[in-house]
Amino acid sequence: MKTQLILENLKGVGRTTEFLLNIFLGGYNYRKIKRKVFYPTLPDFSETDRVKMDSQLLQKEKHKFYSLLSRLKKQGFIKKEQKRNKIFWKITPRGKQRIEKLKTIFRLPRVNYKPEKDDEINLIVFDIPEKHKAKRQWLRHVLLSLDFTMLQKSVWIGKNKLPEEFLKALAELDLMNFIHILKISKTGTITGILKELNLL
Repeated sequence: MKTQLILENLKGVGRTTEFLLNIFLGGYNYRKIKRKVFYPTLPDFSETDRVKMDSQLLQKEKHKFYSLLSRLKKQGFIKKEQKRNKIFWKITPRGKQRIEKLKTIFRLPRVNYKPEKDDEINLIVFDIPEKHKAKRQWLRHVLLSLDFTMLQKSVWIGKNKLPEEFLKALAELDLMNFIHILKISKTGTITGILKELNLL
């Protein structure tokens, strides 16, 4: 969330370090920050509008802020420029791509499914296009949380049930045409692999 706030506030114009620090500390005044991000035509923050907090906590949060700023710069999401003895930060094209990815991930369903043993073995095979990369990563994360084992990047196997909420999420994300779910009730050529994975 902090990363997205910083990048969103650099989309239009360059910002000073002081301004971005106020945005970062604004997590203690979330309503104000959210209004600024989603309604940019409202009056700008004053760069002296520092959030009041305990001095020890303030130093801790400052350290987090500068670490985040440094990391975003190393990753190529932002760049630093100097104008009139002031440091300004600007977003890069790569940073703009990162914003869009974060927005997509943020909209994906939460992963809170509880593993439940199944009487049969479930084999999941998927071929999700690159343009849906975030959804593909989400799917792998869900399968891991359900204790499924990866045979290949797009082939997973497990002895747990697939929750109804998970299947509904696949439909909502328009992924059903890219995924095949098979039930294995009889042993076959896959037996050796299953034994190696301690699934039999």
